[in-house]
Amino acid sequence: MTSTTEKASLKPLVVDMDGTLLATDTLVESFVRNFFKRPFKTLSACFALAQGRAAFKRALVELGDIDVASLPANPDVISFLEQQRSSGRSLHLATAADDRIAQQVGERFGLFNEVTGSRNGENLKGEKKADFLQGVYPDGYVYAGDSRADLAVWSKAKGAVFVGVNSGVRRSAQRLGVEVEADFKSPVGQSKTQSWRKALRIHQWSKNVLVFAPLFLAHAYTDVDAIFNTIAGFFIMSLVASGTYILNDLSDLSADRRHKTKHARPFASGALPVSSGLVVGPLLIFAGLAASTAINLNFSATLLAYLIITLSYSFRLKREPLVDVLVLGILYSLRLLIGVVLIGVALSSWLIAFSLFFFYSMSLAKRHVELRAVSDKVDADAALPGRGYRPADWPVTLALGAASTVGSIIVIVLYLTEEAFPSGVYTSPQWLWAAPLLIMAWTQRIWLLAHRGQLDDDPVSFALKDPLSIGLGTALAVFFAAASIL
Repeated sequence: MTSTTEKASLKPLVVDMDGTLLATDTLVESFVRNFFKRPFKTLSACFALAQGRAAFKRALVELGDIDVASLPANPDVISFLEQQRSSGRSLHLATAADDRIAQQVGERFGLFNEVTGSRNGENLKGEKKADFLQGVYPDGYVYAGDSRADLAVWSKAKGAVFVGVNSGVRRSAQRLGVEVEADFKSPVGQSKTQSWRKALRIHQWSKNVLVFAPLFLAHAYTDVDAIFNTIAGFFIMSLVASGTYILNDLSDLSADRRHKTKHARPFASGALPVSSGLVVGPLLIFAGLAASTAINLNFSATLLAYLIITLSYSFRLKREPLVDVLVLGILYSLRLLIGVVLIGVALSSWLIAFSLFFFYSMSLAKRHVELRAVSDKVDADAALPGRGYRPADWPVTLALGAASTVGSIIVIVLYLTEEAFPSGVYTSPQWLWAAPLLIMAWTQRIWLLAHRGQLDDDPVSFALKDPLSIGLGTALAVFFAAASIL
């Protein structure tokens, strides 16, 4: 931060809102929030653009308010404004955002003597904002902004406060000869690369290794075409999954910002612009679907079904208790089905039956962890933000999870006795009895950790990093190999 003359510091300080006071854009926030709640009405509101941006902003506000209290702010700027206000300086929030949102943001922080937003069909941005401020402060003002649109305001200001401005805007502002009273860097504490890596959830691609399971279960691991299709399918599905993760985060911004850990997600925290997510998410999905047609149309159709179910989950179903975990279990099973389609073998009813019971249990374990974490801290009848559950529901998730785990083991035993042993596919099928025992041991451990609140990740992702889980998985592979070659 750099200081300037005493003369400039006595001038009223006018503060922009989007990108300056807040680490987000309220217009995009309003569009996203309404789109995920009422998509058709939101798209209809776009026709208001014919009357100007201010009319469009008003149309979105009238559809529904955003959660102003949870919007990410710039802490350094807030601290600076508090210091300025305590010294007796006049503060004015002037923004191109709709005036109703501006007033709500002003009330949230309680720092400003005046709050002005776009109203009466006039978009308070650029030259219009500069002219407005000149009329209000004929003796001059200092302006805090962040973008190229603010250059017109700085050109008529007595001083400037920079907030996360890029090098191009900085050079243009300096050519105006305006004195810089304070200069704040972007509030984001990590690089864009790190933020995008988190937003794409590349670590969650580990779930998609399930597409390789049919390759080994069908003993097709010597088929070069099957191997190539499975590897290509893995990456294509991962691209689509990353796109859906982005859309899911955008649909859940308010709930994530109120969550003890999810508030640090890139879009919720303001580390990445919400507008970028609106572009990148759909782009990844369309790219993945287009690439899938190069393998086969059955893969494309199955991947499209996965996408539709995932988006249904993001838009609505994740707020329905128990339905949400059932959908998650189905999505895991679809990964196995995609693996079957990629190698072109017949679908095993035993595999699908096992996966539905097993992954339903694992999805319940994840939800059980969340419920146990808050069961002793909040009202037992208070709904979890963004979910349909109450903290007192944890005995239900525990009971259903244990029952579905047992169901999956029963399916394995029936498969062994009804198909694996009589088929003659395995030369020493007795080794396969290790499968239900090892899977039972692992699932029991998962549920014990979940109930203790020590399961800090999705069970499938946890298994790929946990040494004991890897050991049990290796042992299972060894027993399957023994059943095939001994």
